[in-house]
Amino acid sequence: MSMIATLRVTSKGQTTIPAPIRRKLGLDSSGGVLRMNFDEYKGELVISKPASIDELSKKLSGYIKPGIKPLVDADAFYQANRT
Repeated sequence: MSMIATLRVTSKGQTTIPAPIRRKLGLDSSGGVLRMNFDEYKGELVISKPASIDELSKKLSGYIKPGIKPLVDADAFYQANRT
C-alpha cells in the first residue's frame, strides 16, 4: 500500500509528518529517528525508518552457518587465536 502526502516546509526548514504516516512508521508522541536519503540526480528525498537491532539480527542470522556459536567475547577470541 502506498501513501502520498504533501509536506509544507516552513521558512525555518521544518515540516510535520502527517499522523497516519507517523503511525505506519511506528513513531509515538515522543518522536523517533528517521533516515533521509537525497538522490541529487533524481531530485528525490526518501525518508525511511532505520532497521531495529532485532530486525538487523534476524537479517544477519541468515548468513551464519548452522552449528557455529556466535562470537560474544571478542577479546577472548583474539586471546585464544593469537599466533
